Amino acid sequence: MNHQLKIPIRRPFVLSGGGARGYAHIGVLKAFEEQHIFPAAIAATSAGSIAAAFICDGYTSDEVRAIFQQTKMGLSMQWKNMKSGFLSLKTVEKVLRQTLRHTTFESLPIPLYITATDYNTGRQAIFSSGEVIPAVLAASTIPMLFQPVVIAGIPYIDGGISGNLPIEPLSGKYEDIVGVHVNPPTPYDPSGSMLAAMDRTMHMAIQEPVLKNKQLCSLFIEPAALGQFGMFDFKRFDAIYNVGLEYAREVLQVEKGEMARAGNQLVK
Repeated sequence: MNHQLKIPIRRPFVLSGGGARGYAHIGVLKAFEEQHIFPAAIAATSAGSIAAAFICDGYTSDEVRAIFQQTKMGLSMQWKNMKSGFLSLKTVEKVLRQTLRHTTFESLPIPLYITATDYNTGRQAIFSSGEVIPAVLAASTIPMLFQPVVIAGIPYIDGGISGNLPIEPLSGKYEDIVGVHVNPPTPYDPSGSMLAAMDRTMHMAIQEPVLKNKQLCSLFIEPAALGQFGMFDFKRFDAIYNVGLEYAREVLQVEKGEMARAGNQLVK
């Protein structure tokens, strides 16, 4: 029997923040793996930076999925664990320290760029050297819910505030960028909860830079069905994962068809 050897394709990815909706990133990356497409580099923030840290550490999407399911990593970010007016990232930090095999950016097999927001200036900060875990925690620190993470004397908060689709580290260095945004716009629901209203308000406030950076992506993935999930729906891992997986599969099938048609036209 002749087995056709598939040559891996490498593409750069940008992964947005989005709380529990960040689980969808793992499903999206799984769909790309199925097509033998793997990250050449990842730029990410907030929830996207957690998934990206594992992928850039050399884990497959299936392995990352298992880690999230077994450790229940997101559950430490629920309201019931609030202490002193803040939520906790301690479980996230513990799992990262126990699981990551490479803990510095320089040692990662795949280049990783993590963005957070300088709480003094409000500007985007890009981490690509030094320790990975403090950068991930800084990028995931939602203001008013979490205490800022201090790195080298500077307080940092969620990178989504200064850019929730952080393509900046990849611009000029990589081509054919895949952008994955897990905060689709949804219709306003006046009967929604206060938490839902806060979630909606925050993402409306940071939407403009996302729309700008979307134009710089060769392929943009934003599953509309993620709108049914809230930022703190950590117990709905499988449903969120599957939305990302199925939507990315559909997008890739369309892209594959378009490439085939373009190739046929060139032959003619």
